Amino acid sequence: MSHDIYKRLMVSELDREYDNILLYSAIRNEVHTDEYFTYLINKAKRIYYPRVSGDKMSFYRVRSLDELNCGSFNIKEPDMTKEYTQADGRALMIVPGLAFSDTGYRIGYGKGFYDRYLSSFTKRDTVMAVGVGYDFQLLCNVMFGDEYDVPLDGVITDKREVFIDD
Repeated sequence: MSHDIYKRLMVSELDREYDNILLYSAIRNEVHTDEYFTYLINKAKRIYYPRVSGDKMSFYRVRSLDELNCGSFNIKEPDMTKEYTQADGRALMIVPGLAFSDTGYRIGYGKGFYDRYLSSFTKRDTVMAVGVGYDFQLLCNVMFGDEYDVPLDGVITDKREVFIDD
């Protein structure tokens, strides 16, 4: 099913307006992004993957999936010897989740890394954050989220796309 979500991402052309794309390495039942990585590399996009250190998540440029090694929480992340190269300018961030609300909130694995990262931007139009998940993970008319949660700009599933208006 990850392939169906990849096709929706590709057709949506969300990446058209962004040279910097922030991806993630899937764990457990999260949507895999490897196919999207290959598509983006072929379009000469700059791609970044997260690395966790303590309670902070930073993104590092990755030119090949071979540059990812098992790290924190057994998640593939950029090698420790890699030079830190933060995305400059606007970026599209693809975000994993266990569940998403139709108002843009997400439930992850509970560490708050993505919320802290997104809240560090004073202007949210710098980063467009889009969750990816399977259709059963997108919950309508359900309220979740607290004062620390940062809403996403949209969610793409294998069956539909939902974008949140400000």
